[in-house]
Amino acid sequence: MVERPRFLQVLHRKLKLLQRRLKNKQKGSNNRWKLNRKIARLHQRITDTRKDWHFKLAHKLCDNAGMVFVEDIDFRVWAKGIFGKHTLDAGFGQFVSILKWVCWKRAVYFEKVDKDYTSQVCPQCDAHTGKKELNDRLHVCHECGYTTHRDVAAAQVIRNRGISALGRSVEQNACGDGLAGTGNRLVKSQRSRNKGGEARQQVLPRNIF
Repeated sequence: MVERPRFLQVLHRKLKLLQRRLKNKQKGSNNRWKLNRKIARLHQRITDTRKDWHFKLAHKLCDNAGMVFVEDIDFRVWAKGIFGKHTLDAGFGQFVSILKWVCWKRAVYFEKVDKDYTSQVCPQCDAHTGKKELNDRLHVCHECGYTTHRDVAAAQVIRNRGISALGRSVEQNACGDGLAGTGNRLVKSQRSRNKGGEARQQVLPRNIF
């Protein structure tokens, strides 16, 4: 269980104050330009703080796990819901992308699994426990009696689904397909250079544990 820092909410009061001052500044004036710079720096500070926290959390997860499984969620839909502001503030989509890249760099297996009914299935007996409201924070299975926190139960379901699907995309993770900076590279071997040959395309895989 990881407590989420509220990056935007911490500086929202200051940001709101600066934007309120901005509307009273004359367009094209130096004061308006300076205030716009302050607002831009504040937004950049929020962005950098969020990304730094995402990288640190991703490395912490890789320190304690050999395999990482996440739900295959379209966070653009989440951002349109009643908790859209909190979803955008958390930056879940950015975190999943960073986590996937960090897992590849550190040779930790990463996989996305089906997101459907993860909070409605018991991780112990696979029984359907029914839909839960947001204020229902406890998972109670009426079939086997397993009781735990709702988020812990959902995480265990995700883990079980990931393990059952293990091995289908090991080659994709090994080659880092789809990750920025991890594509096939043009590598010129020593023998090719000595003979004046052209560079050949070579895939540089990483070991998967």
